[in-house]
Amino acid sequence: MASVRLKFRPSASPGKEGALYFQVIHRRRTRTVYTDCRILECEWDGKTSSIRITGTPERRATLQLIASKVLWGFKQLASIIAEKEASPMEYTADDIISTYRLQPTCPTWFGFIHGMIDQKTTVGRHGTAKTYRDALASFTSFRNGIDISIDALDADMMSLYEAWMKGRGLKRNSSSCYLRTLRTLYRKAVDTGLTDDRDIFSHVFTGFARTSKRAIPLDAIRDIRQLSLPDGSALAFARDLFMLCIYLQGISFIDMAYLKKSDIRNGQLKYNRKKTGQTLTVSWEPPMQKLVETYEHMTIDSPYLLPIITRQDGTERQQYERMEHNVNRNLKKIGEMAGLHIPLTTYVARHTWASTMRDMGCDLSIVSKGLGHESLKTTQIYLSTIDTTTVAKANRKMIGKILK
Repeated sequence: MASVRLKFRPSASPGKEGALYFQVIHRRRTRTVYTDCRILECEWDGKTSSIRITGTPERRATLQLIASKVLWGFKQLASIIAEKEASPMEYTADDIISTYRLQPTCPTWFGFIHGMIDQKTTVGRHGTAKTYRDALASFTSFRNGIDISIDALDADMMSLYEAWMKGRGLKRNSSSCYLRTLRTLYRKAVDTGLTDDRDIFSHVFTGFARTSKRAIPLDAIRDIRQLSLPDGSALAFARDLFMLCIYLQGISFIDMAYLKKSDIRNGQLKYNRKKTGQTLTVSWEPPMQKLVETYEHMTIDSPYLLPIITRQDGTERQQYERMEHNVNRNLKKIGEMAGLHIPLTTYVARHTWASTMRDMGCDLSIVSKGLGHESLKTTQIYLSTIDTTTVAKANRKMIGKILK
């Protein structure tokens, strides 16, 4: 039966990294296959034919990744030999090497996530791709930019990552969001056979913590609406989008950005949520039309209802994200002008619409229907039975209270 050994070849130049390679022996014939892993001579243990994990924390992390890659290669070769032995066909050391060269390289965590980001981007799931990108950026910072094999991930590392995020001042829901995203990606790696499920997220918080109130009262909305802001200014634009977000039943900013003029027909606005694909219908009221008309001179040659996406050149997503950032920055200034004690954002508008409708006595199922929030399990069974005219009537009543 063939055997495999890990070997190290020092560099001819003192102080330089040498190469790690596998030596395959079968029927007294020896063949060599080099890896792409390189270490210093002092990092090699010749007695045990293994890598010494030593040095600075950064170097130790690098050596752990190298060790994981070497172990992956060793397992691949061992599996190939086992298959060859089980077959009645004769084989040579060269056959082992040839088969090995066709095997995938060791899957690393960063590399796997990059692949998933590319996959989501290709199918148009840009929001999911961004969520993956953000989680990767956070975990990369935790690892000081040093990648790790998927097999090397463990529960202790996730606990350290959670503690690291807490030390950097992240709120519990923010760290939980990153951990949930990584858990989703880890399960995908498990499903594709890249690693075994070792329940590495069992000791970290991946739930939803109770948050401080994000909604503001009707009086505050009236104050914001009546603020004297320069016509045509970025502040006025941010305020108008905030009001429109409330009028449109707490519409999310991304859905508002992609609204088209053709979505308004027969006194109704009908659009599909970017997040879920669910179709929502909103009664088109005069205050909505008045705000849109304020900016219609900026959308003459555009199919979009609002001047958030101004070019159709493949950068629509970037335009929306940049505008959302700018609007929220200006809304924070407006919130300070209005004397609010919480940062004002477009997301506050969504919370405010829901809270106001609830405070007006609207059934929670009506609020859920208006938000298109199918994930609310307590009201999900009612969503299909609520007529959109009921939501429109409640929304019209709320707008009237704001304009009063």
